[in-house]
Amino acid sequence: MEGTKEALMSSPNEKDRPAPAPQATPISHPEHDAIEHLSTAQCWALIEARSFGRLAVEGLDGMPDVFPLNYTVHDGSIFIRSAPGSKLMSIAAHPYAAFEIDGEDHGIHWSVVLRGAARRLAIDKEIRQSGVQSVLSFSPTDKFNYVCVTPSSISGRRFTQSSARSPHAPVTRPSAGNEPSRGYEETSMWTHADPLRQQAPVAIPHLPPR
Repeated sequence: MEGTKEALMSSPNEKDRPAPAPQATPISHPEHDAIEHLSTAQCWALIEARSFGRLAVEGLDGMPDVFPLNYTVHDGSIFIRSAPGSKLMSIAAHPYAAFEIDGEDHGIHWSVVLRGAARRLAIDKEIRQSGVQSVLSFSPTDKFNYVCVTPSSISGRRFTQSSARSPHAPVTRPSAGNEPSRGYEETSMWTHADPLRQQAPVAIPHLPPR
């Protein structure tokens, strides 16, 4: 009788019911957790606290070029001094540019990248108000030309020392879904309108091998 009572109280399919699946444990990626994406305000705070960066432009030959230089910040733009030469000619031909700074604070590495349009200053009042004339340069070349980089976007990242790979660790290729990157969707957009956005893109020349 007791066996019959227990059989009536149990579900007819209880014996065939599969055991509940174990709860999935979230996967942690320490190398990703050690990367912090900076806000727009944090990016500008780092830029304004420094005076040395790198300007990247498209050269006259269609290849990228990078110029280390001193700079100042005024009214949300980067101002630099320049001597006559390839930098000014490249900016005149291809105004789009990128500006980068990086550093380390208390064992934490960081980098900031600004993208926008560069132009040579021609109005004395704008030159005086920017303060670019007082920028000191490490180069002994006379620099009486002035350039303004107006940003359309800015992004930054901060890395802790624990995220750095040991020089003795094996090199592995991360999967496409897990590889950290500075994607455009993670970029903090700046409020300046892009004066060059309405222009048609300029094709990069492809020269035959010599």
